[in-house]
Amino acid sequence: DDARSSRSLVKGMVTLKAPERLPEDTSTSALYITARPNKADNVPKAILDGSNGKPPPVLAARFPNPSFPFDFELSELDLTVEGVAQVTSAASLTVSDNYWWENQDLIISGRWDTDGIAATRDPTDLVGRSQFYASRSEKVDLQIGGRGVTGKLVTGKSPSR
Repeated sequence: DDARSSRSLVKGMVTLKAPERLPEDTSTSALYITARPNKADNVPKAILDGSNGKPPPVLAARFPNPSFPFDFELSELDLTVEGVAQVTSAASLTVSDNYWWENQDLIISGRWDTDGIAATRDPTDLVGRSQFYASRSEKVDLQIGGRGVTGKLVTGKSPSR
């Protein structure tokens, strides 16, 4: 345990989709998990402005060099600025103990990043998405797998010839 003492908000398990295999050396890898509201409908305008209509993550965590299956927990320690904000006017955000997104369903996204650097994308990174249903409060089952041909092309890397 890493001495987390704050309130748990989302728990789950990350597994690899068959037939995914990790490279032999994963010492620099990291697993990134984010949670964002399922719909932009309830996102305060001051938070949504500048996001092109996509709700920003309200929780985000980095787990270095995980092994799978991997149990994760997102807690108050993983809140983003947008997740902790309370909107007091269209242009003003303040911090509060109550979260504007609580009791909403969340999209949980995971990315196992080969080099452990969030800003980079690599064709060997594994990705996945699942849903947390607030009304059920059960563990999220998040399966990650390869990006597929299109995703690998988007990363800008192609197989060597």
